[in-house]
Order: sequence, then C-alpha cells, then structure tokens
Amino acid sequence: MTSSASEYKIEQFTIEKENFAELSKLITQAFLSDESAIEEGASVAFSEETFNTMYGAPSIDKDLFIRAIHKPTGQIVGFLGAIPRNLSINGKIYKFAIPSWLCVHSQHQKKGLAKGMGKKLFEVGLARDYDGGFSFHEPEQHGIDVSSAVSREMNIPMHKVVTLTHFVIKAFDVAKVSTVVRLRWYEKLVFKMYQKYKTISSKQIRKYQEKDTPEMFEIIQEQVKRNQLSIVPELEDLQWMLKNPNVNCVVHEDEEGKVKGFMLAWEFLLGGMGNTLPFGWLDMVHIHRLNTKEASELANYLCQTSDELGWYGLQTPYIPYFDMKPLKKAKFFFFGKIIDLDIFNMKNIPIPETIESFYFDWR
Repeated sequence: MTSSASEYKIEQFTIEKENFAELSKLITQAFLSDESAIEEGASVAFSEETFNTMYGAPSIDKDLFIRAIHKPTGQIVGFLGAIPRNLSINGKIYKFAIPSWLCVHSQHQKKGLAKGMGKKLFEVGLARDYDGGFSFHEPEQHGIDVSSAVSREMNIPMHKVVTLTHFVIKAFDVAKVSTVVRLRWYEKLVFKMYQKYKTISSKQIRKYQEKDTPEMFEIIQEQVKRNQLSIVPELEDLQWMLKNPNVNCVVHEDEEGKVKGFMLAWEFLLGGMGNTLPFGWLDMVHIHRLNTKEASELANYLCQTSDELGWYGLQTPYIPYFDMKPLKKAKFFFFGKIIDLDIFNMKNIPIPETIESFYFDWR
C-alpha cells in the first residue's frame, strides 16, 4: 500500500443482512463512477436485491468478506466479497470460492486498497482451507492487474483456463437501452433488428412452479457429468434462488409433464451515463434435452415474461455449455467480447492444460 496506508484499515468481517444496503450503494458508486461507465455505460448498479442474489444464499461463507475503512471518517470505502462454489475437475470435487465485486469508492482509489483487500481475502481463504479461487477478467479492465499482483506477491499460481469469446444480449426497447449504453447509430440499427420476440402460447411452456425443483436440479447435475470442469450445484441454494422475487424462471415440459429444460434470469440494474434500467441476467440455460425449436420457443417465452416484469432486456457472457443456435433463432444478439476465466491454485491441485468443456452459472 502507499504512504497513505495509515489512513485506512483493511479487515475481514462477517456479512449480515443489515450490511446489504450500505455495501450496495458503495458498489454502485464505484462502478458508475468509472470513466468507461460515464462515457460508454453498460455497467452494473447494485440494489439490495442484487446484493442478496449474490451473497444471501444458504451456502454463503459469512466470514469470507473484506472491507476497507477510512479511519478519519469511519466509512467503509472498499469491499471484496466471495462466493463459495465447489468445483468439479475431471470428476474430483474441490473447495473453491469466487472473489467478486471488488470495489473502491471513487474518492479513495489509487491508494493500494484493492490489492490490499485481495491479499487479505487470500489469507482468509487459506486459513479456512479453500483449495483455490477463480475469477472472470476482462483483459482491458483493472481487475486482472489486481489479481496478477496479488497472485505474484502471495506466490499463488494463477492459470488462465478458459477464454469466453462472445457476449449475448436481447434488448426489448433499444431507444430506452441507449440511455444507459452508448450505442452508435449502426449499433442501434442492428439491435433494433433483434428487438422483437415471438409471443408463445404452449401447453408445454410455462413459468416455474415449486414442484419442478427436483427435476430441474437433476438437469443441472447432468452438466457436472457432461463437462470436464464444472460448478457443483447445491439443492438448497437452487430452492432459495427460485423463491427470490427478482428471479424469472421458465420451463419446458415433456409429454408426461416433467421438466425437460429451463431458463432462469434474475433482475439487476444496468447503469451508465447517469441512468439505470432494470435488466435480466441470464443465469442458467439448460436446454440440452430440447430440440432447437423447443429451446427457441422457451427463449422467446423468457423474453415475453421478462418484458412483462418491466425488464428492458437480458444479457450474459456466453458460456458454451449450451447451444447458441436456439437463442440466435429467438433473435438474441451474439457479439465478440473476450472474458478470461482464471484459477488461483492455492493448494497446487492438478489442473488440465486444456479445458475441453465447462459449466458455470453466475449464482
């Protein structure tokens, strides 16, 4: 840290519900004050509901959180959370966590706080017997610099294991979306071509019901077997997630009324240029049992129900555990964007040189 380190205290703390509002505001302030968010938009703003989606699940390790406090004012000016997720690598399960939503208040940046919080999180993770961590990094963003510096200083190997090459988005109202994302005239033209969705009326496609959860969990578990590297699902977390009011989940039944496939999105605020809009984060796309027509209709129904909720679109980095053809048929727009998945190998576990298949859900 810099010579101003004496002004700040970096510490581990135990997260509680009463922290959610203050930390949500901090994350939003930091992300929306970023130069690229002001100029280009397309950043994430946090509500308490978004924070709860990230850190309210039953499996959360409440002691795996770090904050930076400005001593003269007593204010929390930095935050770093972690989400425990077991990881299957070639069938063997390891105890991992996802460092997430690292942020520093705009008035306290460039003082070494981000790196200090990163180091503290790794110290806590090692003490709590985690095998490793993993993060998604955009090559042009500051996060990769912080991760690389912490990895070097703590002598924890960082491996790039997967590179995602596309981002997928569906905007229901391009004019409105352009108030939070700076779109060039030709980009608006392209997005308008993809704006519409088909209204679906099918006896086999409907919104999620509580009775569906065991069949949905079985479908998710298939991904662990299908993929070389995979998040391992937790039934209790899925049950909790589906009860959240900011979640939209739609299912496709088979002829016997059992769930054959489903898609799930949760609400977040897309922010930029001084504005925010409710948007959907496309979290789970489990369509491997469906044919292209069935999956495309399900995607259209997700758009229809999301629009009815007042969301202005859906988005996610494209993780190729599902076929992109049905979403393309439903007029989701795929565009080139590089995002790397990096693993922090804290206990020198064996990691394959090449990952052929990979499953990850955001929450």
